[in-house]
Amino acid sequence: MPSFLRISLLSLWLALGLSSCVQEYLPTVISEEKNYLVVDGFINGNGITSISLTRSLQLSAKGPYPPETRATVFVESAGGQRYALMEATPGVYASPAQQLPANQNYRLYIRTATGREYASDFTLLKTTPAIDALGGRPQAGGLQLYISAHDDRNLTQYYRWQYEETWEFTSAFRSTINYVNNQVVPRTENIYNCWRTEKSTSLNTTSTVRLSQDAVRDYRLLFIPATSGRLHYTYSVLVRQYALSQAEFDYWEAVKKNTENIGTLFDPLPSQIQGNVHSLTDAQEPVLGFVGAATVVEKRIFIKRTDLPNEWPTNLDGYETCVGLDSFPSDRWKGLTLQEYFSNPTERIPVSKNGNFYTSQSPECVDCRLRGTPTKPSFWP
Repeated sequence: MPSFLRISLLSLWLALGLSSCVQEYLPTVISEEKNYLVVDGFINGNGITSISLTRSLQLSAKGPYPPETRATVFVESAGGQRYALMEATPGVYASPAQQLPANQNYRLYIRTATGREYASDFTLLKTTPAIDALGGRPQAGGLQLYISAHDDRNLTQYYRWQYEETWEFTSAFRSTINYVNNQVVPRTENIYNCWRTEKSTSLNTTSTVRLSQDAVRDYRLLFIPATSGRLHYTYSVLVRQYALSQAEFDYWEAVKKNTENIGTLFDPLPSQIQGNVHSLTDAQEPVLGFVGAATVVEKRIFIKRTDLPNEWPTNLDGYETCVGLDSFPSDRWKGLTLQEYFSNPTERIPVSKNGNFYTSQSPECVDCRLRGTPTKPSFWP
C-alpha cells in the first residue's frame, strides 16, 4: 500500500481515538487483512513505460509491500493495438523505449498469475509542452529552484513535475592507507569522493485553468537551505514535466490533501481517493492507483558552489559527529598490536601514517560509499 494511504487511514484512526480519553479504541482497519492491488506508474508516450505492481498491507504490518509477480501487462490503444510490458524486476514491468501515436486513447491492462484481470480507464495521450526555464535563485537562507512552462495551444492547463537530485560530496576524512593482509599499504580505491542521487517525494502540481494564459511562471519547485551539504561542491537536478488530464490532476490534488493536511486537529479529515484502475473480475474489488498517459519532457541544470554567495556555510550533511581522528599507538590503546587495532574494519579504517604513528576513524566518517557511489555519473561535467 502506498505510504499516503497508510497515512490517511492512520489519521482517521487518530481522529476517532481522540474522541475518548478513557478507553483505547482500535478500529478493525488497523489489523484487518486487505490485499488490494496497487498500481504505480503512467503510460509514457515517448519513452519507457514502467509500472510497479504491489499488494497492500494492513496498517500494523511492517516490511516492504509484496510485489505482484508473473503478471501479464500491456498498454492497449482504443483501436486495439497492444504494447507489451515485461517484468524487469519483481513487480516492476517495463516496455522498450517507444513512440506511441499521439491523439489516441490508451489504457493499462493487467492479468495476474492467478487469472484476475484489471484495467485503467482509457485516457487521451497528452502532449507535454517544453520547459521554458529551470533555474535557482539565492534567497535569504537558501536556494530557491523554480520552473516555468507554457502552452500556446491552451491544451495543457494541468501540470505535474518530478525531479531527481544528484550532488557531489566527500567523506569527513580522506584515507590514504589501507590495512590488508596484516600490512599497511597505500589505498588504491576511492572512498573519499562520491555522488548521491535522491528522487523527489513531494507532489508538485499546478493548474492554469483560472489564468488568462496557459502559462506557469516561476513555480516554486524546491528550496534548498544554505546549510545543506547538497550545495557543498556541485549540485544537479533533473526535472521531468508531465501534462495531466483534469481527472489525473484531481487525483493528485486529493493525494496531496490527504498526505499534507494531517498536522492539526483543525485540518480536514482524509477523504477517499478514487483512482482510475478497476477490477474486471470483481467490480466491487478496490484497486489503488491512477494511470495517466502523456509524453514527457525533461531538463537538467548544474549549480556550482562558486555560483552561490561566499558567506554561505559549507557543511557536510551526516558528518557532524566526525570531529577528530584516533591515534595509534597511544595510551588509550596501550598493549594492542597493529593487527589487533585494525582487526575489525567495521569499527575503524586507517586514515594516515606518520612514522610509526597511525590515525583512524569509523567507516561512517571515512567511507563515502556508505552514503553514495564513487562512480561519477555519466552526465556529470
